[in-house]
Amino acid sequence: MRRVPAVATAMLLLSCMAVAAPAGKVRVGDPAPDLSLADLDGNVVSLSRLKGSVVLLRFWATWCPTCRQEMPLLEEVSRDHAGKAIVLGINLGERKKKVAAYRAEAGLSFPILLDPRGKAASGYDVLALPTTLIVDPGGLLAGDIPMGKLDREDLERWLEPFLGRKAAHDPQ
Repeated sequence: MRRVPAVATAMLLLSCMAVAAPAGKVRVGDPAPDLSLADLDGNVVSLSRLKGSVVLLRFWATWCPTCRQEMPLLEEVSRDHAGKAIVLGINLGERKKKVAAYRAEAGLSFPILLDPRGKAASGYDVLALPTTLIVDPGGLLAGDIPMGKLDREDLERWLEPFLGRKAAHDPQ
């Protein structure tokens, strides 16, 4: 009987897992899975404690060019909607020192959380970076912003139902 090498068996199993639909896929309208992650200062931030606020979850990494390009936009949104919306940048799998250096270089002030083992990303079925999700004030997943280059107009359109049309940049 011929034995299949362990590497080939592992690759076959992984390819089957990638095709199978996630058992607990989170959908818009479902309660957002809670997450508790440390920020760059070691403080633990829990999504459940932010109930009552609109929360923009941004899963990203420093090696992702699109993630880096869109960080200034997220910083603007965080500042312009302070007190109405909270932006949480969730870094996937990178070392704290590297993420902290990037944050300083980019001049980011919104909270950057560390997801070293991808547990939070897995809870939200994040399969690619960047991934941007909106959690409404009631704690429900309210939006899964399609992947691709995010721009200010599109982001404001996604946030508008929760924030109204009172943004400083908005002429109305």
